[in-house]
Amino acid sequence: MSSSTVPASPGWDLERSPFHEGELAVQERVGVREKIDAQGRRAVRRYLTPQQREFFPMLPYVFMASIDSQGRPWASLLVGEPGFVNPTSDVTVTVRARPLYGDPFNGTLTPGAEIALLGVQLHTRRRNRMIGTVGSLLPDGFTINLRQTLGICPQYIQGREVSFHSDPLAPEPRPVHHKNHLDASATAIIAKSDTYFVASVLLQEGDAVATGADVSHRGGRPGFVRIDDDHTLTAPDFVGNFIFNTIGNWQIDNHAGLMFVDFDSGDMLYIAAHAEVLWDGPEVRAFTGAQRLFRYHIDEVCRVEASLPCNFTAPEYSPLLERTGHWDDVAKTLEAERLRTVWRPFTVLETVHESTTIRSFILAPGDGSGLVTYQAGQYLPIRVRPAGWAEPATRTYTLSDASNGRTYRISVKREGNGGCSDYLHDHIGVGDTIETLAPRGAFVFNEAAGRPLALISAGVGITPVIAMLNSQLVNDGRTLLHKPIYFIHSAINSKHRAFAGHLAKKAELHANLFLHMVFSRPSEDDVLGKTHHSEGYIDRTLLRRVLPLDDYEVYLCGPPGFMQSLYDALLSLGVRDSRIHLESFGPASVSRRIEKTAEADNSEGVVVAFAKSGKTAIWRPKAGSLLELAEANGLQPLYACRSGSCGTCVTRVVKGEVDYTEPPAHDVEPGEALICIAHPHPGPHLEDGTLNREGIILDI
Repeated sequence: MSSSTVPASPGWDLERSPFHEGELAVQERVGVREKIDAQGRRAVRRYLTPQQREFFPMLPYVFMASIDSQGRPWASLLVGEPGFVNPTSDVTVTVRARPLYGDPFNGTLTPGAEIALLGVQLHTRRRNRMIGTVGSLLPDGFTINLRQTLGICPQYIQGREVSFHSDPLAPEPRPVHHKNHLDASATAIIAKSDTYFVASVLLQEGDAVATGADVSHRGGRPGFVRIDDDHTLTAPDFVGNFIFNTIGNWQIDNHAGLMFVDFDSGDMLYIAAHAEVLWDGPEVRAFTGAQRLFRYHIDEVCRVEASLPCNFTAPEYSPLLERTGHWDDVAKTLEAERLRTVWRPFTVLETVHESTTIRSFILAPGDGSGLVTYQAGQYLPIRVRPAGWAEPATRTYTLSDASNGRTYRISVKREGNGGCSDYLHDHIGVGDTIETLAPRGAFVFNEAAGRPLALISAGVGITPVIAMLNSQLVNDGRTLLHKPIYFIHSAINSKHRAFAGHLAKKAELHANLFLHMVFSRPSEDDVLGKTHHSEGYIDRTLLRRVLPLDDYEVYLCGPPGFMQSLYDALLSLGVRDSRIHLESFGPASVSRRIEKTAEADNSEGVVVAFAKSGKTAIWRPKAGSLLELAEANGLQPLYACRSGSCGTCVTRVVKGEVDYTEPPAHDVEPGEALICIAHPHPGPHLEDGTLNREGIILDI
């Protein structure tokens, strides 16, 4: 009978963190250190829980990490009939299995050696991890002295069942191929893989908590590991548990041991490499779902032919893979960047009635090219050609979902005046074509802020903030913003409220989301407390009641009067102007109060003169476009799209030159500028004792 040493208060029982300096550094980098420390003290233990003691004996296989004489970690697979992994106490485990033929584990299995074990039920996607040292060697296995255990949430695991065709305790000799690079056979295994395992290591003398091996699972769509050349692999890293065991180890020791299983042939592929973490860049942004990339520089490759004594069924792919990209999509996305200023055909895949007045259109490229990535909050310039209209209609509509790499979604309110929105509602359906430019706009979510979030909207103003919400709350329960999110929305009644079901599901799955719906004119079917939380309008009183005192980042979108009143209310509640973000297509509708600082802004500026009005202003980057600078100085130039696509804002340049934030889609004649996306090109420094430069004179 096994003994029990489970403490009265389960959890981490040491004062120090359960995580080492590398893990803590990565947690700090992504803004989750405090939260994960609290979670770790509940979930990381120095013993097996009753659940884990029941879990491991059910497994016919486990994944291992061990360390060779050169300090390199290797990932391995052990197989056996259920019960071959047997916890004999809360801190010891007996494993009755032999390493597969040719597995590096054959050379690293020695008493006292660091070891990690990952139990995964591929068909149920449950995972548990333990780390420790090899205790004693047995005729048919070994024992493990545990040092740490952790239950891990399932992510990106492909479901597979297993059956044995030969005795797992009698490994048969198989051909073994050692190389210092990938050959054709190794490449073929990696190219079709939807799963790999990665071992890492951190050896710190005198620190029994931080030291040890680790092994983790990585999954994706088949081919998600890219073969750059015969010495290099690149793989995406998707949203995980935010503990960062693997990446944390790599901050100190970047050795990596990869293992690929050919579930069809039974071949095993073991790779020793050095890992590099790519935190950002065009490919990271283009790979849907990727938070970062891992690049593996290969040192040694070992392939063993048909060494598995078991067969695996065809995979049941994780539903989370639908929200991830593929390297083919990345290549198309990067190629599509060259087409940012080109009107491209998009096909309507689906239309969705979101409310009585709002309809969503799901669009996919109709030209075989990819999608340009975008940030939540941006808008999409579109062009349609209604029959009988003298000119094509050009409009901009907010993208109402987070980027997924495959489709765009715009949600359009019917204005009822016979214009473009009515045409879209009445005449555009599945299979029809809408032309688009690349997404653009400055009203975007600032992921780096890391503050509690308030998303406040009215009517169709919900579209950019729902995209922001979707970009942060992912994978049916995971959050990228580990702070409270308050979603406050105003609608006439339930018939006019868009995305109701979607928001309700988000609130159910994400504990950090707080919804508050306000109806101005509830219908007879609406029930306070069920369909909505308040009646009337969003105002200062409601904000004081709904929002606890905190340092919020606020995103505000709605009609002009709504935005002005809420902007003023937020300021009066102590929210700084710089923390209040307004929809980019209508900043002129809100009169902002610029924060006064102790010192004047003496940074370098560019002089902009408005010839017709006689006004002069100093442009600095925070002023935005020349159109925004003009509006901030009381001028009212014509504009429409604010994206450089329609030409309405074209203005004669009397003197000087302009630069563009992105190439304009509309043709621009010499001596003219599209001021909605332009800023002044800086000339020589003025000789007036300031840092300012000569700039531009506009005919406004």
